[in-house]
Amino acid sequence: MAKMDKDDLKYVIGRSRKLFEGEELPKVHGYEGEVEELVIRQPGEVWTDKDGKEWKQVGSNSKVRTETIMDTVRKSLREAPNCPKKLCTVDPTKNLDKRMLAMKGMCFDCVQEYEQKLKEAGTYEAYEKKTMLENEKSFLTETRIRLVESKEHITKDSDFLNEDGSFERWNLPNKEELLNELESDLKELDDRLEKVDSELLEFC
Repeated sequence: MAKMDKDDLKYVIGRSRKLFEGEELPKVHGYEGEVEELVIRQPGEVWTDKDGKEWKQVGSNSKVRTETIMDTVRKSLREAPNCPKKLCTVDPTKNLDKRMLAMKGMCFDCVQEYEQKLKEAGTYEAYEKKTMLENEKSFLTETRIRLVESKEHITKDSDFLNEDGSFERWNLPNKEELLNELESDLKELDDRLEKVDSELLEFC
């Protein structure tokens, strides 16, 4: 800290005496905008702030948002929309629940109950056949997309970027043979897809 000279020291001492004797009030600079009223909330209390966001008091000095976007996403991932019971939720720790949700839109327990009713009604075989055809169609459709992408990739002789920034084009020596095999696979796949679609018509 720099040393004060005699004049500065006299000024500080004189100012201090005036402040102690009440002759001069100290100037205070600070924020003069709108100040929110301090509210002491109890744990568990829910309220909405001036921006329309809902909060929940979880402790004496801590608060959390009641529902964020991620909360909504997590909730939707646990919901089973096709379950006959409205309160059914998917247990994320159970692989069977997650698998049935993706396939049927139901939890595993509801799928079992539904299939048992079909067996008792004598319609389970038709349901099983339709399910297998739908699964096969889904697999064939995904496979076709990959085959078409492979065909486009082979046809256009893609350029590859090297570390030094230059481009290098790779020419496949057996390109025509590969394209012929892809065409043959695509035709076989399209024929099977057409047959699966015709077999699924009887269940419409």
